[in-house]
Parts: sequence; C-alpha cells; structure tokens
Amino acid sequence: MIVSVLGTAAGTDTLAATSSYLVDNNTLLDCGTGVETLPTESLLAIERVLLTHAHVDHVGGLAALLACHAQHGGQGVTVHTQQETVDELTSGLLADVPLTGYLTTPGAGGLPLLRFQSLEVGDTIPLPDGMATALPAQHRSPAIGWVIEGPWRALAYTGDSGPCPAFWHWAANVPSLSDIICELTYASSDAERAKAEGHMTPGVLLGLLEVIPPNVQIWISHLSSAQREQALSEIKRIAPANLNIAELKPGTVIDL
Repeated sequence: MIVSVLGTAAGTDTLAATSSYLVDNNTLLDCGTGVETLPTESLLAIERVLLTHAHVDHVGGLAALLACHAQHGGQGVTVHTQQETVDELTSGLLADVPLTGYLTTPGAGGLPLLRFQSLEVGDTIPLPDGMATALPAQHRSPAIGWVIEGPWRALAYTGDSGPCPAFWHWAANVPSLSDIICELTYASSDAERAKAEGHMTPGVLLGLLEVIPPNVQIWISHLSSAQREQALSEIKRIAPANLNIAELKPGTVIDL
C-alpha cells in the first residue's frame, strides 16, 4: 500500500496545496486542494474519501473532485466521516446549489456522485489492500483522526487536533505502526491560540510522543505559513536526538 502526499499546508491564506493524501490510487485521506494537482484519470480512480473534519483546508478539493466525476462519467465518491461533520458540510460548503446537486445526480454506477457514510470512533473501513480505523481527535469543530493499516506497516494521522491522549495511546498499540503524520500548526509562542483552536505546539507534541515506540517515523504537517520556520526550528531544538522526526512535503511517498 502506497500513501502519496499531495498537500500538507494549513489554512486558506496560502497558495500551497492543503491537506490531502492519496492511498494507493483509490482512496483520499482528507480532500484539500492538493487533490487538484492530480490528472483527470487519477481523479476518476478515486472511490472514497476518509475525512477528518469539515474545515476548508481539508475539504476544499471536494468540489473539483466531484466536478471531474460529473464531467467525465465517473462513479462518484463515498465520504466516510462523523455525522456531525456531514451536518457541517451539508449546511456549509455543500449548501451551494451546484454542490448540493451531487447528492442526487447519479454517477456511472447509478448511485449519487456524492455519498456519505457516517461513522464513529473505532469504526473500520475496508480498503482494497488493508483497512482504515477512525481515531479520536480534539479540535474546535467535530473531528477524527485515522489509522491506515497496510499489508506490512501502518500509518496514523492526527488530522487537525490539539492534545488528545486517546489518539496517541490508540496509535501506540497498533502493532505494525511505522509512521505518524501529525499536525504542528503553531510555535509555542502562540500556545494560547493553539489551545483555543485545537492545534499543536512543539512542546505539547513532544509530551504526547512519549508513548510512541522510538522507531516510528514522525512526519510534521499542517504548519502555519506565518510560523513554519519558527515551529520547525523549535521542534528540532527540543526533540531528543533519537527521535525520527521530519517535515512532510508534497511528493513524499510512504510505503505501508
């Protein structure tokens, strides 16, 4: 199983591609604007989206994905997420008339181009070469994380989340855990803002990593464009020398 990084940027005040990860060729982990870098044939191969929450930097590529399926005879996609997130989307982003139409317009297989399947923490979604499990998260809006288990290794993904010990303990107990993609939006100088918004700072993240086996690769994502250099410099300065930690960049490929 291959996870290809399409976008990792945070917020809407950036030209960089926002949070989206392609699992093999048929599944998206979040659906930010990184999705828009894919060619038409790749967009049409996508069958499902594993969505963490409804903020636009994680779902802003959904309109382009659905439009591609509509224009080129695609079968559409199923979005797996919490019911609270479905409610946020249908009253917010999807309240726009063209997007609402995808809920009823049939795709090539006869089903609507946009389908929701609500779930709860702990529920699993079968994938062609593995499975995905919804994990807890702590954010300012309803949110979940995910763990993707492939044939040999597993990847945990925080999505947007402040300190959520339940996520880290759950991830630590996945036997094949090899990689974690974790958000680090702000530097510690903005700790109060991070706490209010449900985001991470370097000091908070390091405390949570204490339960994670030392051989796991930690990938830093969702950096604020204004604080990227400061946050990266801080985490590198205070992290133990034996911690495998690096900034995650578009184009990175993680083999599970």
